[in-house]
Parts: sequence; C-alpha cells; structure tokens
Amino acid sequence: MKKFFVVFSVMMLSFTAFAQKGVEDGSKYGHGEDSVRCIQNLSLYQTYAKQGDYATALEFWTIAYTECPAASINLYIEGAKIRTWQLKREKDPAKKMEYFNALMQVYDQRIQYFGDYVRAPRPFVYGRKAVDYFTLHPDGENSDKKPAYEWLTICINECSVRQFNAAYAPYFILASKAMLENPEHKTQFINDYLKVMDVMDQKIALAKTDAEKEKLAAYESDINDVFVSSGVADCTTLQEIFAADLEANKTNLEWLNKVVDLFKRVKCTDTEVYFAASQYSHQLNPTPESAEGCAYMCIKKEEYSKAAEYLNEAIAMTDDNNKKSEYEFLAATALFAGKQYAEARKHALAAASYKEGYAEPYVMIAKMYANSVDQFDDQVIRRLVYCAAVDKLEKAKSIDPAVAEECNDLIAKYKEQYPRSEDVFMNPNVDEGKPYTLGGWINERTIVRVKR
Repeated sequence: MKKFFVVFSVMMLSFTAFAQKGVEDGSKYGHGEDSVRCIQNLSLYQTYAKQGDYATALEFWTIAYTECPAASINLYIEGAKIRTWQLKREKDPAKKMEYFNALMQVYDQRIQYFGDYVRAPRPFVYGRKAVDYFTLHPDGENSDKKPAYEWLTICINECSVRQFNAAYAPYFILASKAMLENPEHKTQFINDYLKVMDVMDQKIALAKTDAEKEKLAAYESDINDVFVSSGVADCTTLQEIFAADLEANKTNLEWLNKVVDLFKRVKCTDTEVYFAASQYSHQLNPTPESAEGCAYMCIKKEEYSKAAEYLNEAIAMTDDNNKKSEYEFLAATALFAGKQYAEARKHALAAASYKEGYAEPYVMIAKMYANSVDQFDDQVIRRLVYCAAVDKLEKAKSIDPAVAEECNDLIAKYKEQYPRSEDVFMNPNVDEGKPYTLGGWINERTIVRVKR
C-alpha cells in the first residue's frame, strides 16, 4: 500500500510538472492540468454564450482565450460577440476604448492562430475587423478611418466573390472620405467604384435566393448613392477627367472598357468620351457594351438605322435575356425617333418577349400608332387608329400596374380622338362594336369604338 502511494504521488508530481498552457507550447489545448483547465473553460463559456449570457461566459472565455488560443476558431467568433456586448453596454469613455481595443485584439489573435482557415481566411477577418472598427469606434465620426480603409482594401482585393458582402458599402464610404480629404485620390475613387460595382454584379448573379439578391441589391444601391453624391459622378466632371487620357489609351482595351462601363453606370451616355471610348473599344474587340456605346453615338447624330445595326450586333453577342431586352428596346427607341415604325415595333415586341412583365414596349407601340394616323385618307379610319393604340395601353396595364398612371393619361387623351357615332354610322366600311382591321404598317385588328 505504501509502495502504491509513493508511485501515485510520483505520477501526480509528473503530471503537474508537465502541465503547460497551449499559449506556451503552441498546442491546441496545452498539456497536463492546463489542458484539463482549457477544455473545462471552453465548455463552460460555450454553454453560457449559446444562452446569450455573455456576463457569465466572459470569465470562462477569457481564460480559454488567454491560455489556449489555438483551441478553436469559435473562441474568436464568440469572442467578438462578447467584446461587442461589453463595448455597447459600457458608458465610461475610457472603458469603452479599452473594450474596443480588446475587440480589435480578438481579430488580430484570430489572424495569428487561424489566418489560414479555409472558410474564413485572413482577408475575411480583416473585413470583419474593419467593419467593427468603422461602426463601433468610440470616437465615431472623429476616429481615424485609414486603418479600416486599409483592412477593407485587403478584404476586397483578396476575398473570393462569395465572401463577406457587408465589406463593400463601408469600403466605398471610406474611399469617398479619402477622396474628399485628398482630391488627388479622385481617380482611385473612381477605380474603387468600378471594382466594387463589378464584384457586386457578380455577387448578385451568383445569389441563390431572392432574399439574398435583394440584400445585395440594397448594398449596391447604397454604394451607387455614395458615388452619385460624391461630386465626381456628374458627366461634366467625368468628361474632364477622362478626356485628357483618351487618345493615349485608345488601344488600351482594359482602360477603354472601364470608361465605357463607368459612363454607362452613371448615365453619361451622351458624352464625347463615352462615344469615343466605345468606338475605340469596338474596333479592338467588339462586345455588347461597345456596340451599345456606338449606338448611342449614332442616336446623337440622328443616324437611327445605323444605331439599330449596332444594337443588332449587341443582341447577337449576348446570351443574357435581360440585356437582349434592353438592347431591343433601345433599338426600338432609335427607330421610333427615325419614324421607322414597322421596324421599331418588331424590336419593341422582341424586347417584351425577352423580359417577363415588361410593359413599356407596348406603351411605345401605342405612341407609334397614334403618330401614324396620317397614313390613312379616310377620316373615320384615321380615328380608329386610336382604338388600336388604346388596345396596346390596356395590354401594358395588364402586364405591369406600375405603368397604369401613364397609360390612363394616354387612354383619356386618345379616347377624345375616337370617331363620332354619327360618322361611323355614315361609313359603310365600319360598324360600332365590330372588329376592323387597320391596313398600312399597323396591319392590326381592333374593335370599333366611338367617342362618348
């Protein structure tokens, strides 16, 4: 018995002697008694954290976080929540700053121990850190935003397209602030805008649910609002910025495409730089976007048929039905302006076919009909054209209630042009309430209606 006691005592002394914290030897849990202590505190803090009881979880989490920092990535995921809880409930400014710095240290330590974690690597963590810095810094608007901008730059440049959607809006807000503080940052600010919007477009395309798409679209809208309100986004300013470098970059396809994309995004498609960049780009490597830019240039020059030719190229080069619809409608608009109504209608109907619930093409066709009454000599038949126009407006309303107000205004206007009952009675070719097929390019059946 005595011998057993001696052996047991030696074993316990050995166990204690070899106790070592994970932070000291680089292991996951440490060794000996310290590994037992680590595992116990990991279990205890997780139990309370899951219940939202951060006040109780804090003590156990602090021990695990300090003594075995490589134990689990959840130490840092939950740790950020615990430190944020501490920070938000604190009133004393000095303590708030202490807790804020402690929160930042959680991210630094996470990068140290889990920076190569596949699902959320170092760039992702920098994004998280930056967003918390941006939103939680005790000094608020008076805080130095440069660190957050630098961390977000790492995140934006190195994260995959699917990672950390919340980084993009604050990143661009900080880019805007940097530009306001230093006007020489203007070009970089524009590049930041293009980069962010391109990634957001990719994210929206990859979104798996409507809810995710809506959330991403809201982020994109916020970013666009910041750019529009920055003072850089007006067409005159952009024209001045890019005109000076245009000729030097006329064979630089990447630069040209960047300009075409930017000017289109901010609706500066009536500027010489946009026209020229589109034309140079189209000569080097035709794309739907460059063809569209050339079409806008032709519209400005009132070369409507040529504009439609460019848009036919754009339609042929894309598989995106929404884009096809957009190009078809623009072609219809150009041909409408050129009074080539039959061709314009073909493109308008094609635009509607590519995009479900698209009512505007039918509104356009109605306007084309109303503009075509002079092709008929018979005064009654002329006025029946307005019946056909109203048919298209009613169809537009049935497709999309959003156009109802415009349609109702036009319907009221066109109904005033209906033939009088007595005129219809005297015309041997038409009967009130009966179908009648209009000739000419319209070539469509309507129901004879009279002015009431």
